[in-house]
Amino acid sequence: MSTAPVLNRRDFLKTGAAGGAVLVIGFHLPSSAFASAEDQEKKKPNPLNAWVHITPDNRVTLILGKSEMGQGAMTALPMILAEELCLDWKQVTVEQAPTDPKTYDHGTGGSGSVAGSWLPLRQAGAAAREMLLSAAAQRWYVNRDTCKAQNGGVLHGARKQFLTYGELASDAAKLPLPDFKTVPLKNSDDFTIVGHDRKRFEAGAKSSGAAKFGIDSRMPGMLYAVIARCPVFGGKVAKFDAAKSKEVPGVRDVISIDPVGPGAFTAGGVVVLADNSWAAIQGRKALEITWDEGDSPNESSESLRAHFVENGTKTAKVVRGYAQLDAMLTSAP
Repeated sequence: MSTAPVLNRRDFLKTGAAGGAVLVIGFHLPSSAFASAEDQEKKKPNPLNAWVHITPDNRVTLILGKSEMGQGAMTALPMILAEELCLDWKQVTVEQAPTDPKTYDHGTGGSGSVAGSWLPLRQAGAAAREMLLSAAAQRWYVNRDTCKAQNGGVLHGARKQFLTYGELASDAAKLPLPDFKTVPLKNSDDFTIVGHDRKRFEAGAKSSGAAKFGIDSRMPGMLYAVIARCPVFGGKVAKFDAAKSKEVPGVRDVISIDPVGPGAFTAGGVVVLADNSWAAIQGRKALEITWDEGDSPNESSESLRAHFVENGTKTAKVVRGYAQLDAMLTSAP
């Protein structure tokens, strides 16, 4: 899959796929569920970092820009999409997005994948549903309000006619993309997929041992890296001597990396590159590093606990103060 050009939402609706037309919907998934609107504007993310595909064979595919880390994101995110699209769950497939930070916000962590994707996925699914409903109404020459989306297709109640999304994809792809901010969303009381148990997409492969993890990847000329990090949070490398490390058989190079802020976070450190993981580990052990431990060289579990207790006491006093003020205002004539 190649990187898509930057287009606005209404322009990003096109046809053309192997075997016939495909309805493609692009939408933005924010890199952080908790990022402010100002921060997101400053980052100016590519709005085409996820897609919904509906093909003539009536399959719906979500390109997943997050990582399955064991919490079920590979199943939870398609469930949100399928809900708004009124799909038969068996029709849903998911594909992992290619590694492309210019197009996808791959960051996964902080329990933010579902929270951050909840609204964009619902809006995308609802937009596709509304387009398909309009396509069906035009096909039948009927009032759009007499059409209902269900089980991966559109039903005309009076005529008892039914068209699958695959049959409507070509016509729907010619319609303008609805405004995501105003597209109608389903009432949670009508949910049939979200909130219900579903088999996880990756469970079978993991159970059988067929699943491929990052550690299983092998590339021609691939090296292995092990990072020596400062034992104190917020610390950094002051200086290091890699002479003994480079004497370890299999070690190719030793480099330092600087800390990087939120979004692509790393605390920095010294990286040992080697032909295999064992050589990289031994090379790290042989490093001579002097650390700049910053402002917290004596930090410990005990000092952190004391700090938390102090903050908790201050918070409790503030809460009690507000409660007393509220009681005074309530009892005042």
